[in-house]
Amino acid sequence: MPHGTAVKHLNHEAFTSPMHHKMIAQEGEGKQVAGTSEPKEEKVTPGAMPNPSMLIWNSVLVVAILVVFSLAARNSIKKIPKGFSNFAEFVAEQLNMFTTGIIGPEGEKYTPLIGTIFIYILTMNLIGLIPTLHSPTSNITFTLALGVFVFFFVTIIGIKSTGAGPFVMHFMGPKLGKYPLMAPLMFPVEAISYCFRPFTLAIRLFGNIFGEDTILFALAGLGSASIATKWIPFHLPVMLLAVLTALVQAMVFCTLTCIYVALVSHHDEEHGHHDEGHHAAVPHEAVLHHSS
Repeated sequence: MPHGTAVKHLNHEAFTSPMHHKMIAQEGEGKQVAGTSEPKEEKVTPGAMPNPSMLIWNSVLVVAILVVFSLAARNSIKKIPKGFSNFAEFVAEQLNMFTTGIIGPEGEKYTPLIGTIFIYILTMNLIGLIPTLHSPTSNITFTLALGVFVFFFVTIIGIKSTGAGPFVMHFMGPKLGKYPLMAPLMFPVEAISYCFRPFTLAIRLFGNIFGEDTILFALAGLGSASIATKWIPFHLPVMLLAVLTALVQAMVFCTLTCIYVALVSHHDEEHGHHDEGHHAAVPHEAVLHHSS
């Protein structure tokens, strides 16, 4: 075969081979992606992390604030408290009264943990009111983590207080010996209700704080868009309500936590194993309202 004919034959095979067509297709796709000017639409899901690193660093900032506060309070302890020491003792005393008022006198040993949860949630709620910062509690992932933590905390307390057997038995309802036929019906209802507690805690806290932040963002945007040369702070009155909402939601979360602790640590009273004086430690209305 002549040299020119051989070269022509090789070129024809090279340009008509499947590998060549594949390379051309990949090159065309690359040019199409590089040349497109339309950005991809990003789906925004309510409660999704707007920026994971910002959210994490905001929670770390809250932890740092609490550490600084606790260290300053410990170093300022005096026989006669005044100034910041007086404020720190007032906060600790109120948190202890709050916890023992719901759980009972033995609830004092839970004050450090429940008080820490209260201050932690309150600070995370309030930090979103500062420009450029974001409330970690307006994201479902953080509130669910708090709910799951409380769930395991309450479960461990219940098992340590009465043992694994009695703890499981209390899901079968009160007065098991008097109404044994009700146990098969009560157990799934009580067990499902108990397992859903972390989700209800998480959704309640997330929904209120997320809604609050959304309203503030909308009002701030409305104020800036109303007049081109002036910025009207429509959101400032709502910020005062946001402070109240932050406090109330932290109290609701910790109130339910205290009630859950009281229920698992005193549930044997419902079966008649403790005297009436000990039974008075748990608020009757709270137990009836939240037992489900």
